[in-house]
Amino acid sequence: MGFGQHQSFYLRPQWLYKGMREIYDNPRFFYEDDHFEKLGVGKNMAKSVRYWMTATKILDEVKKTKIEHYLTDKGSIVLKKDPHLQKNFTKGLLHYLLVTDINVATTWYWFFNVYNEEVFDKASLSKELENWVEEKFKRKVSINSQRRDIDCLIATYLPKNFKDATPEDVIRSPFEELGLLAQTIKTNYTKMTISNFSLNLIYTVLLIYMEKHDKNELSINELVYSPELLGRVFQFSQSEIVEIVENLVKEGFPVVFTRTNRLDIVRIQNKYTSIDFINKSFAEEVLI
Repeated sequence: MGFGQHQSFYLRPQWLYKGMREIYDNPRFFYEDDHFEKLGVGKNMAKSVRYWMTATKILDEVKKTKIEHYLTDKGSIVLKKDPHLQKNFTKGLLHYLLVTDINVATTWYWFFNVYNEEVFDKASLSKELENWVEEKFKRKVSINSQRRDIDCLIATYLPKNFKDATPEDVIRSPFEELGLLAQTIKTNYTKMTISNFSLNLIYTVLLIYMEKHDKNELSINELVYSPELLGRVFQFSQSEIVEIVENLVKEGFPVVFTRTNRLDIVRIQNKYTSIDFINKSFAEEVLI
């Protein structure tokens, strides 16, 4: 399980690019004495950069004679095709990779895959997380670490208000633009459906899920309610998911949608690997 490794810093726009650029040239970059200076951040922020690279599956750690870091296949593609995270496809993909790993980003996994409330405040959210952690894990987790996770998660997804803001406050997280979280009143927040998504993103995450869990078909019910799938990580309703699947079929994606009285089944044909399709998506003329 992973709590508090972000050092209380949410993801900043250029952090992944700076880290990818350095790791591409030097697998031991994060062990260099001046690595934080090269990143242009403080020592704790440098630890946060490394965490966010790992949590979004851009960075992989390899233990040889010494510990080295390398870009993953997905990280290499992002560095080449969209290093500054300008495309919604990239942001949606990295969000998916972040919130589907219970071991590295435990609070993020819980919030998007376990927690069912749509409207909440920080106090209720923290209490629900505490209860889940106590039930789920044998090892004790600091309450303060959990609460810092809650603060960081909200800062990661909630659009910043520029009114009366300090310079630090106006630095946006790339994930704000996904539209997954909104503030209703001063102390209340609400989950929202992802905005500005593409069918390429949907098909990509389905491929990733199928490969990870060794499946080639899912029911609509699973797509709505199961962890790591569309209703959870992107907060789609059942009707929205049915419409999305129908559009995948209509637009020629290798998907078969079988509708019956009792069970609607979505089958993914083995035409692409997830890496192949990510490459294909970035090669499209128009990619949002």
